[in-house]
Order: sequence, then structure tokens, then C-alpha cells
Amino acid sequence: MVIATYNRARLLKETIESVLKQTFQDFELIVVDDGSTDDTEKVLESYGDYLRYFREENRGPSAARNLGIHHARASWISIQDSDDICAPNHLKTLFGFVEKNPDCGMVFANGSYLDDPGPKGKTIIPHEKSKRMAERGVELADLFNTSIVRLQAALLSKKALLSIGGLDETLRICMDLDLGFRLFMRYPVAYLDEVVFFYRRHEGNIGRNQELRLLENLRVIEKLVQDFPRAEEILGREHIDRRKAYRYYRLAKSRWKAGEKDGARNALRQAVFLRPFFLKYRFYQLLWGDFLVS
Repeated sequence: MVIATYNRARLLKETIESVLKQTFQDFELIVVDDGSTDDTEKVLESYGDYLRYFREENRGPSAARNLGIHHARASWISIQDSDDICAPNHLKTLFGFVEKNPDCGMVFANGSYLDDPGPKGKTIIPHEKSKRMAERGVELADLFNTSIVRLQAALLSKKALLSIGGLDETLRICMDLDLGFRLFMRYPVAYLDEVVFFYRRHEGNIGRNQELRLLENLRVIEKLVQDFPRAEEILGREHIDRRKAYRYYRLAKSRWKAGEKDGARNALRQAVFLRPFFLKYRFYQLLWGDFLVS
């Protein structure tokens, strides 16, 4: 298992403890410190030989995870965030599947929230969709419509990871979606209707950066279509444009709320360009005084 961390000393111990308490124990734990300036190193020293520790200058979470993957001895890689918690069944559930399906590039499962735990609590992937994907298999549209792949809930073939160049180090938030796309287009991908990790919501989540999330999401979609023309055949151009337009619309609303009115208008123009007959986007153009765009 690989954990990349940056200035999470106060949360890291609980994450590590959840890994060490796995019901499946035949694993190595690698922690990559992405240039932390807090007490991270002191926390990690207390674990001695229970983990392998690497440190690098701050280059972002994808680069730190790639370093951990490079040093991993195992054929299968689990990636955990340093502020989340592994369920005790995490590795047993995922590795149990790949033992029987060694040609799989990735198997992933569901997660729940630390502030809403339990089998009946709110899950990251809604219960009905989770059950449906487990029964009929994962389709590209499942990954495309909503960003359901969480690396914290996945087990990945190291061979497959290396063959596609690992995680995209230019991405800081949407690396899960990008990696999911690239693996799906080249390897079998499976899904299990199980909760295998718990997500911690807090102010330090990088995913709370709405602007960056939306911009990266758009980049990943464009990258998918450019690198895999077959994806457009599977999804359809209208489907792709609809999702991109919605992302531009959300970006416009976020910028407008922040007082960045020119940036908001520019983003909305992109949404209108992609869906010129969608009245909602046209309405906001008029509301925001953007009369110059036909």
C-alpha cells in the first residue's frame, strides 16, 4: 500500500493504524512524504520497520504516489490518502478478487464518510448504482457521467500502471478520473459493491478547490477523447459536449460568486458554444449582460 502525504501529521497516524489493522496482512506499507514542513517525519519514525519511508521535495500528490509505486515490491498497488481511513476488509476484499482475476487492470469498490458511517450511511457511490455496476459490470459511461473512481477504494496492477506511465503528475485533483479512463480503455476494470474506505471531510481537502477541480475535469475529458478516439464512438459527441458544457457552467457560476465576472462570462461562453440551444445558459448570458455573444 502506498500513502502520499503532505503536512498531515495530525491525521496520518490514524490512517496508518487503519492500514496496519487490516484482516489481510501480507502487504508492505510505503509512505512518501511530499516535502512536509510539519511533524510528519517524527510521526513516521515511531513506526520503525512497519513501513518504508521516502521523502521528496514537494511535487504534488501524483508525483509522490508514482515514487511509491516505483519502489513497491508487490504486483498489486493500493493507494490511500493520508487523511482517510481503510476499512478492515479493504485489502482482503480487493485482493481476493484479483487473485481470481489476475488479468484485471483495476478493481475498485465503494467508500463511505467518517461522519456518516455504517452500512446504511451515505456512500460515495449511491447504493443503487453501486449494486447495478457490480451486477452488470463497469461501463465507460459510469466513469464519465460522475467521477466515481476513488484510488482509496482501488487495487491496481503495477504492470498496468507502469505500462500507461503511472499517474499524470500535472493533475492535483482529478488524477483518479484520468487514471480510471486510461486503465479502462486498455485493461479489464471491475467493481465490487463493498465499502472499503472512509473519506474524511475537512477544510484541508484539496478537492475543495472548485476552480481547479472543474478545470482539471475538463482537461481530463479532452485528454480522453484525444488519446482514445474510440471513447467518442462509445459515448457520443453530444454526451461529451453536454458534460463539458455543464462543467463550464459550474465554473462560470463559481467565478461569478467570487466576483470574477469577466472569467465567469468567458466560461459561460464556452458552455453556450457547446450547447447553443440550451436556454438555461442563454438566460445567464442575458442576466450577466453578456450581449456580444451570438
